[in-house]
Amino acid sequence: MLKLCNISKRYGNIEVLKKINLEIKPGEIHGLVGENGAGKSTLLNILFGMSDIGNSGGYKGDIFLEGKKVTIQNSNQAVKLGIGMVHQEFALIPYLTVRENILMGREKVFPLSKKFLGESLAYIDKEKNRKKTVNILQRLNIKLDSELKILDLSVNLKHFVEFAREISKESLKVLLLDEPTSALCREDTEKLLKVLHNNDLKDTAIILISHRLEEIVSICHKVSVLRNGEIVDSFNLSNFKSNQLKTSVIKHIARSMIGHTINKIQRNKRKKLQDKEDPVIMTFKDFSVHMPGEMISSINFNIYLGEIVGIAGLSGHGKLALGNGMFGIYPYSGHVIFDNQQLDITNTAEVLAKGIYLLPDDRRNSGLLLDRSIMENIIFTPVQIKNEFLAPFFYNNLSFIDRKKSSDYTKQCIKKFDIRCHNIKQKVNSLSGGNQQKVCLARAITMHPKILFVNEPTRGIDIAAKEIILHILLDINQNLGTTVIIASSELDELKRVCDRIVVMHEGKIFNIFSPETDDIEIILAFSGEMLTESEKV
Repeated sequence: MLKLCNISKRYGNIEVLKKINLEIKPGEIHGLVGENGAGKSTLLNILFGMSDIGNSGGYKGDIFLEGKKVTIQNSNQAVKLGIGMVHQEFALIPYLTVRENILMGREKVFPLSKKFLGESLAYIDKEKNRKKTVNILQRLNIKLDSELKILDLSVNLKHFVEFAREISKESLKVLLLDEPTSALCREDTEKLLKVLHNNDLKDTAIILISHRLEEIVSICHKVSVLRNGEIVDSFNLSNFKSNQLKTSVIKHIARSMIGHTINKIQRNKRKKLQDKEDPVIMTFKDFSVHMPGEMISSINFNIYLGEIVGIAGLSGHGKLALGNGMFGIYPYSGHVIFDNQQLDITNTAEVLAKGIYLLPDDRRNSGLLLDRSIMENIIFTPVQIKNEFLAPFFYNNLSFIDRKKSSDYTKQCIKKFDIRCHNIKQKVNSLSGGNQQKVCLARAITMHPKILFVNEPTRGIDIAAKEIILHILLDINQNLGTTVIIASSELDELKRVCDRIVVMHEGKIFNIFSPETDDIEIILAFSGEMLTESEKV
């Protein structure tokens, strides 16, 4: 179905892809893995004709689709060829509805209006399109109002909308998936990946990029490992059927990706579950957040000084709403008490000044100044809120950025957080996802937060970068005394770093668990179920 011959790509003097050769058959799911910056997304961007490829000189090499040589210069050409793509950072129109995004260009229209006005001016049959959208979402086992606007959806639901858009295309021949499950918990991931084995996609060639190696091994037929722009290893996964062999190949793939073994971060000293000896730093009283697709209702909850709290749950059950609600991003009700005082969360500047900080899950749209440099991103909030990195001028009446201080600090952050970049002036939109996340964390730490809310901190980043991020969160907790609240779809990570794990179900706290609790008990809680006493034994 798809054959790539000697595909190469340069950005200026940097060669990001070096003579990639790949062949994918109809119905084959081919995994593509590698560190952040290895060239995985660049390869998919070439196949989908993304504008940054053409604007930076195009690519070299040949692409064959169904045996015919094709040249892909833009996304419109790719779609006409039958190539679809689910983007890691989304290609959705925020002010349009779920229905409009899924069916764009393929809407059902009233026949008479089409006959007399032509296809381009025909009236859209909203009711038929609504029903069609509902049916598409039902294939993914997702309940979602098709008339909600994309800008009102959480990141995890946006993943489902992008996926629904692509699998509903009748002309689909090649499906490119760039981290489609990065913001999803295990159950939601299973819903989405189950569709890949659906009969509707049995003749579609699929390329799947994922940093979840267990996912790659369980669903892919073959996998290729990219390192520094080259394919350094490949595996035929049909040879690894047993769980023992799968565990072995996962370790082998991980070593091929980064060239060495990964040591997983583990928190050694834990606080006792709801330790009453620790002072309460924040209290939520009847706290509700009206975040579309992630609402929480009447939460009553204490956060203790110096702890790390994990918030888990299925997509749409409220795990992301607590952090977003803290900054008045969505309508809310109830009370938040911080240091024994009522907190006005509608005043974002006051919340930040008190030492409360949010690291959002949608880093590109909410967490970064994409067209600005690494240095500007790291110092931006401290300059605005705390007047740091400023040099006084004209008897302190005016201040300018202290370039030397800012430069020296940014270089320290780059070294400390292992931010892979050319220099401090590099724009963050040219960094890989993992390095963008490190920039977000560097800015957060520069604020010296008392409480740090982090939504999906390891979404879409490689296994080595994940451990660096988790180490940073542990470090600021232990050495700076920062209380950390992590909302994540990665249960394993929460169990390794948290003091307790709060499970959300239908917008409410269903239960609070110790990290030593068995996975099965926590996962059952995701669905609002509990083990009986006899089952716990």
